[in-house]
Amino acid sequence: MIDHPALRNIRQAVPVRVTVDRTLRVKVIDACGMTCTFCHNEGTPVSADNQEDHAGEFGAAGRSGRVSIYLATNGARFTTAPVFPDDTFRAALTQLRDVLDFDEVHLTGGEPTLHPRLPQIVDVSRSAGYKVSVTSNGENGGRVLPGCATAGLDHVNFSIFGTTAEELAQVQNTRYRSHSLGGRKIDALEKSISLSLDLGLDARANVVIPNRCHVRRVHRLLEKYSPQLSVRVLSSLADGEESLEAIDLLLEELQARPTEVRLIAGTSGFRVGYQLPDGRALFVKHIRSLRLPETCVGCRFNNSTDCHEGYYGVRLYRDPRGTFHVGVCIQRMDLCLPLEEFVTSTVCSEIRKLREQDYHDLTA
Repeated sequence: MIDHPALRNIRQAVPVRVTVDRTLRVKVIDACGMTCTFCHNEGTPVSADNQEDHAGEFGAAGRSGRVSIYLATNGARFTTAPVFPDDTFRAALTQLRDVLDFDEVHLTGGEPTLHPRLPQIVDVSRSAGYKVSVTSNGENGGRVLPGCATAGLDHVNFSIFGTTAEELAQVQNTRYRSHSLGGRKIDALEKSISLSLDLGLDARANVVIPNRCHVRRVHRLLEKYSPQLSVRVLSSLADGEESLEAIDLLLEELQARPTEVRLIAGTSGFRVGYQLPDGRALFVKHIRSLRLPETCVGCRFNNSTDCHEGYYGVRLYRDPRGTFHVGVCIQRMDLCLPLEEFVTSTVCSEIRKLREQDYHDLTA
């Protein structure tokens, strides 16, 4: 079993389920209609603000109002371009599936629903042998989710940054801190959630709790949406103990009873399941200390304060020249390798060994 504050607070015996991480994250587009102040943008520069720049010259802020919070120190060497649902993408998925035994693609951005060919991307991913999920802020779901459902999309993780226009505006760039804009985004999110449920998609809500001030927001979320919507509470990496204390307060107020611990070998993320008095399920997602045993050893961020995500998994990017890159850390984008180099690299074999060893340790 792992040592983590969230598990120390569980005072009763609950089942522990251990699985193996087989998920590939794919950044399909950089564009986004929001300007969240905490966005890591999957580690890459905001493309709209860095079209003419080169590695080492990328700007952390620009006219778009968007940010990539790790850009100043992560050594990013390329901007990203949209992924196309073509044979090169299918070949990339196949290569990574074969060397790392992936079976699920998680589509990210930017905002994936702004990609005009997202249903076709889902279709290509399915044809390459993957289950497909997507993380979305819901701003364009009404246009593309029906096509995605037809193509075989499995589930949607809706990132909910506010349950009211005021809450959403508070986490946007100052220039875009508009009540009317926030209202339109909230309306679009609600329509996307309702549509996904109507389409029979597995709809999930992700909400981050930085501190106690945000506890009420989760209460409103649970009150507002259908019980069909699975809610996942995420701790804020940047807020540490303050975030964990806020989650404890939320669980106490909800009278949540722990029901299971889900550990995933080969990734730093894990979840604790709870049941509320009305029978509804709630999940809390945490990050544990997991490192690549060789790649992470000499990293300047490899300590309990500076390493925010640990080893979370593999990410696939496409640059403006059409080259696919594979990354293993959003705080160390200088570790990215072109796909053809990655599949034969020591990092690739290191990931396989880590998954095996981690599974052995967790089940032991």
